[in-house]
Amino acid sequence: MPDGREVDQAELLDVAKDEDRARSLLRALRTLSTGPDPKLREMARGVLRGDLTAEQAFTDPEYTAALFSGADKIRRAGELRSEAEAREAGERFGEWQQARRTEDDREDQGEGEDQGTPQSDTSPGTSPQQPTGPWRHSGAGGVGGLGGSRPAGGFGHR
Repeated sequence: MPDGREVDQAELLDVAKDEDRARSLLRALRTLSTGPDPKLREMARGVLRGDLTAEQAFTDPEYTAALFSGADKIRRAGELRSEAEAREAGERFGEWQQARRTEDDREDQGEGEDQGTPQSDTSPGTSPQQPTGPWRHSGAGGVGGLGGSRPAGGFGHR
C-alpha cells in the first residue's frame, strides 16, 4: 500500500449494504490479500489500497472467475467429506463463530471507547452468545447451527 492507508468499513458499505457485512468483507479481503491464489491476492490488495472499488473488483471477469473457482473447490470438498468430517467441521465452525463474536465485541467496545461511550451488541432480553450479523441462524442443529449433518440443496447428497 503506497501511502500505508487501508480502506475502512465505511468505504465498503456501497457493496456490503450494512456495517456487519462491511466488517466481514473487510476481514475477507484481508484474508484473501495473503492467501494462496495470486489473482485473489491482487484483487484484495487493490481494494484494500483503494486502487479499485469493491464493486469494480466483484464485476471484473478475471477476479470473479477466481472467486467462483475457489468456491467450486470448497463445494466439491464438502460433497466428498464423510459424516465424521462434517461433524468435525461443524464443531470447528462453531468455535470460529465464537472467536469472531468475541473479536466483534472487542472491536465494538474499542469503537465505543474512542467515542467516550461503551458500545454493546447485547440489548435487553438477548444473550451475548447469540450470533449476530450475517452468521445468524435459526438455532436448528448443534454447534454453529450445523448439527453435524450435511446441508441440503446444492451442497448435499446427489
